[in-house]
Amino acid sequence: MPPRLISVMIVMLFIVANTSLFYTEILPRIRSGLPPSFNVDLADEAGNLRPVVNWKVLVRGEEFLKLRTGVTLVDNQEDEFWLWAEYSQPTNAGLKPARDFLGLKLMRNEFRVHRDGDMLGLQAKVQIESLRGVDFPLTLEISGEVSNGLLRPEVKVDSRLGERTFKLESMDVPVSGSVFQPFLPVHRILGLYPGRTWKQPFFDPLSLAFSSGVAQGGLDQGTGSVIAKVRNDIVDVMWGGKKIPCIIIDYTGSDLESTVWVGVQNGMVIRQKNRLSESMEWDLIRLN
Repeated sequence: MPPRLISVMIVMLFIVANTSLFYTEILPRIRSGLPPSFNVDLADEAGNLRPVVNWKVLVRGEEFLKLRTGVTLVDNQEDEFWLWAEYSQPTNAGLKPARDFLGLKLMRNEFRVHRDGDMLGLQAKVQIESLRGVDFPLTLEISGEVSNGLLRPEVKVDSRLGERTFKLESMDVPVSGSVFQPFLPVHRILGLYPGRTWKQPFFDPLSLAFSSGVAQGGLDQGTGSVIAKVRNDIVDVMWGGKKIPCIIIDYTGSDLESTVWVGVQNGMVIRQKNRLSESMEWDLIRLN
């Protein structure tokens, strides 16, 4: 019979392994119909390291913007994190496409989440210089906190018409669930399996900025809900010079279609394609 210490270690390893199995394989099936929780990697926390993931953003097949995403610890909090995404113009003039599409100076999106995956709040900022070749200076800022399962966003718009503030309708946030933000690709999605389906609210600050209702004092685009479904087939995707088996998620809503490719082995998101209209398709491809 092995020494007591070794026996205890074997039991602890068994418990850890089965706990992981429960959370990644069994719990998602029990919570059928609910969206996956936000996932904060232990690797993102170790030693207070805050790795940044770089992406390229293609529009019309051209590299359009730079995108960086990351995880940052909320000040003075041990269990709260900012999941953020920041878009900026490429510094290499040779990469800039024709500006008849969109003159986007900056877009930053942030989710505040608890270590256990609960969403606590969000904020976003969009700065537009031109739209379809016409000067269209506009800054849009959005913030909101989750309270009693409801997200209550507030929007501030600064344009040639002056500054205005709007309140959006409250959005239900699922318990241990999340809001889908098409321009904030998460690093990982766990607990996926073929056929899994869920409904979740979505929030799109860029469509809010585009909405003609913004200039007229109303907000009629950029919020709502999406239905997500995991495809049955697993596909191989070339990434980093290797074939990566991927699960594909399709998100469908009244104003949005998105497709997300997720690595089977570790849940890593390697690509996300957002289609808001025939002329508005962004392809986000992970670089590291």
